[in-house]
Amino acid sequence: MDEWFVWRAGSCDNRRCLVAGKMEEKNKGPLFIDEYVKLHPADLADRLLRLDAAARAELLKNLPSGVTAAAVAELDEEHYQLVTGALSAEHLADIVEEMPHDHAADLLGEMGEERREKVLSALDKEDSAPIEELLKYPEDTAGGIMDDRFFTLPSGSSVAQCLEEIRSKADERKEDISYLYVVDTGERLVGVVPLRELVFSKPSQMVDDIMLRDVKILRVDDDQEEVANQFEHYGYLGLPVLDAGGRMVGIVKATDVIEIAHDEATEDMQLMVGLSGEERSSTPWRTSLRRRLPWLYVNLATAFLAAFVVGMFEDTIKQMTALAVFLPIVAGQGGNAGMQTLTVIIRDMALGELEPGDGRRALFKEVLLGLIHGIAIGIVVGLIAWVWKGKPVFGLVAGLAMVLNQMAAALSGVLIPFSLKMLKIDPAMASSIILTTVTDVAGFFFFLGMAALAMQWLV
Repeated sequence: MDEWFVWRAGSCDNRRCLVAGKMEEKNKGPLFIDEYVKLHPADLADRLLRLDAAARAELLKNLPSGVTAAAVAELDEEHYQLVTGALSAEHLADIVEEMPHDHAADLLGEMGEERREKVLSALDKEDSAPIEELLKYPEDTAGGIMDDRFFTLPSGSSVAQCLEEIRSKADERKEDISYLYVVDTGERLVGVVPLRELVFSKPSQMVDDIMLRDVKILRVDDDQEEVANQFEHYGYLGLPVLDAGGRMVGIVKATDVIEIAHDEATEDMQLMVGLSGEERSSTPWRTSLRRRLPWLYVNLATAFLAAFVVGMFEDTIKQMTALAVFLPIVAGQGGNAGMQTLTVIIRDMALGELEPGDGRRALFKEVLLGLIHGIAIGIVVGLIAWVWKGKPVFGLVAGLAMVLNQMAAALSGVLIPFSLKMLKIDPAMASSIILTTVTDVAGFFFFLGMAALAMQWLV
């Protein structure tokens, strides 16, 4: 590391250089290896993603393992392979050794089994054992996201003994000791002591006398959405994770939950428009194509269903072509209103704010809103249609169709996500596609159907 490495294509004036070709940032001059070492890990992670494969591999070869480990820990999981795929198992083992166990487990969990085993075998047993333990848990559970670094205090100890215990472990990597957990001889959780309470208590007091016994806990198999809901509800900085035997095996911190909530919100947003929930702008185009195209085919099928309904009334449209002008208005307004309802319901479902029995109340509210919206918008649409074509019946048909489709949209916005949830299907995954189909088909059918019935007064 006593040499300077410069981002520059071609010759480096007898200095060893990283020959990637794109190693000089515009208007910033050459960047040296020590500048990368000084970067914040999150910034270094961004730089790694923007390099081509050869430049990235050469840079990682020369960066200290600790620096690389901190940067890799900042990456989204889908970028692990992109950044570390070209590294040898031995090099990866050096990086993994520098990472917290939970981040190391995330990294190894994205690898193929054979490569993962090679990396684990290159580690000392002392380093590999806790990582292998974390790998046993599904990644979307409390066990999969917990940190195995936490402080425990033995039940029956005095405050003075506990403080001495904390001081004796000062050299260990403990990032968060806002809460200290009291365990019995079987490592079962019996209470929790806030650090400030321990500091301001008399040295002679027993920790059992100052600890809180009513402790909110997580189980290793709790779903990450439930974990996020617990933090949202109670506002804690951390929650202990227990195994089936009641033993404390880790903690989930509020900082971890912020990332979970971000990922869940992103996933729901993408699923509602037919994406995979895991896509980013940096995702390779082949991967994006594979994830998007099937949903576009589904949308195509629903579009043909709406076209079939319009085709049923082809003769009606021939008799009065003005009907075709108002079709997208009736269907579009229904779709917009339905998406408003759908967004509110799915949001409340995701945050656990809908209790059993709330569905009926939500349905009544949304149908009432749909009726009011339909009347308010239907009056405007009906008046415009009447003035435009000079036929009051045409305005009446357009207005009534708007009212009916607004109510259908409200019904669909509530019933679709609840029905999908009953069927154990993620409501965010298919709700918007089904909703759009319903509002298009219903809007076309109501408008053209009533126009066909009233045709003798329209022409």
